[in-house]
Amino acid sequence: MNKLKWTIASITMLLANFAFAAEFNGQCTTSLSKGAMFKTDCNIKEIYQGKTYCFGSEASRAAFLQDPDTTIMKAREMFTKNAEPEREKMTQEEALKRIASASCDLSNRDLGYLELDGKDLRHCNMVNTSFFGAYLRGANLSGANLQKSYLNLARLENADLSSANLTDATIFQAIFDKTNFKGANLTNARMIGTLGNVDMSGAQISKGKFGLDIGNQPMGAMRFDAEGGKFNGSNFEGADINRANVRYADFRGANLRNTDLFRADLSKADLTGADITGANLNEAVLDGTVMTGVKGLEAIKGYDMAKGKCIDCDIPKATSTSR
Repeated sequence: MNKLKWTIASITMLLANFAFAAEFNGQCTTSLSKGAMFKTDCNIKEIYQGKTYCFGSEASRAAFLQDPDTTIMKAREMFTKNAEPEREKMTQEEALKRIASASCDLSNRDLGYLELDGKDLRHCNMVNTSFFGAYLRGANLSGANLQKSYLNLARLENADLSSANLTDATIFQAIFDKTNFKGANLTNARMIGTLGNVDMSGAQISKGKFGLDIGNQPMGAMRFDAEGGKFNGSNFEGADINRANVRYADFRGANLRNTDLFRADLSKADLTGADITGANLNEAVLDGTVMTGVKGLEAIKGYDMAKGKCIDCDIPKATSTSR
């Protein structure tokens, strides 16, 4: 009898473990179905047809239950296309030893929560490196290769990321303060958080995903908040910065062609000489926004729905009706 009980218990545990083997490596299934990668701890999950699917929030789980099959199909397509190589976990000692070497390669490594404050990482190759929750305060990453890196919840106060290659990087709710992204390449990067008066002047941000995606916010609605930020001369072409708070920001000479600025707060921002051809300014706040010499006023979307009184922003009557 005891042997029978032991066998039943063993089978039950085996089945439970089998069911809990998370699909998509623990990524939020709903986020994947919408084209975004978001790693979860799988505390919120749903077992569907014998398989475990993880979610970043109850809202994501509820959305999944509305149409599980379609969500799974789209999630699988996204995961297969963008699945990241496995990252090997490193200890503090291992990481410091590698950083000290001339041929520092931290690619495909997991440095989550390690203490790297003040370290010089300019010589390191960090493609697909996870710095989840890592301490990088005052670290020098200027010009470093950080393609596809993962910097969620990292401590980036006073970090120097100027001219760094952050193409396809994910920087979600990191802690910023005087963080330097001047001249950095943030093409197709995903960034959400409170950056304050960050310096992104001269940065390449084309196709960047900095906007609020209400249906894909596992940790609740958060947005790109860079009040007083420096974006002069930056290239935002085709980027999404909808609902962003960029009050008092410097966008002088920036390329904002075809940028999604839906409901963005640009109050008292300076867009002197910027190109906003094809941009979406529907319901954007333009109260006191300086638009002297702005290019493409006659070719932007939703301008008649923008709010507030901007400066030097009249569309020439020869090309369009006045606001």
